Amino acid sequence: MKLGMPILYEFDSIEQNLKLANQLGLDFVELNLNFGYCRKEIEEQTVLALLKKYNLEATLHFYDEADFASYDEVVEAYLKLLKKYASLGKDYIKIVNVHNICGPVVTISGVKNYIYEKEYDEYIKRLIRNLNKAKEILKEFNIELVIENTTIASYMIKTYNDLYENGFYFNYDIGHDNNDNDMLLKITEKIKLPFKEFHIHDGNRKTCHLCLGSGDIDIKKFKDLAILNNSYVVLEVKKQQDVIKSVDYFKKI
Repeated sequence: MKLGMPILYEFDSIEQNLKLANQLGLDFVELNLNFGYCRKEIEEQTVLALLKKYNLEATLHFYDEADFASYDEVVEAYLKLLKKYASLGKDYIKIVNVHNICGPVVTISGVKNYIYEKEYDEYIKRLIRNLNKAKEILKEFNIELVIENTTIASYMIKTYNDLYENGFYFNYDIGHDNNDNDMLLKITEKIKLPFKEFHIHDGNRKTCHLCLGSGDIDIKKFKDLAILNNSYVVLEVKKQQDVIKSVDYFKKI
């Protein structure tokens, strides 16, 4: 298992994050394309030297909104961006994390109806085809792809089974799953999903990304699972002080 932290909103440079990670004895940072300063420094090709300076590795969080089951024209744009940043980070990015998105919703009489569920056969063909394209792009640069749970609609139980059968790897975000009434946990009881990465943060069924120890999640259970899977673990809290407290909590349990 390797332990890391996310890029923080309160910072303005990658180096500020690396300094903190180094001080806390972490193994890596998760770079994030949603942050302008992160994109800028990756494009300026300054990151590798900084990682060597602080003796750290890096993973990469892709754009939050990137839906690989969307229209071909939209997905092609994201695949182009994926290749761009994979090429720039080929010497230091170990994993790229993408979201598994439930897709567009039509609300009828207060009930959510999912377009992808109604058009499942077409949806899953697109999703698998495009994720395979993403995987092949990353393979060229010796980078792994992992798929992260966000909101899991009930129809996506089948999605996870189909992704598993097609050989994909996964990121277990335990806070998202806590908000989701443990949908992914229930899926893992039937399907042994291979987890290459964990996003670990606390939650209380209403909100997540809380400092470890301040919510209701059994953090040790997921730490043990991450160790068993020899995974990358991001303590995905959002403030410097929460990172410091969470690292201490995680190491002691």
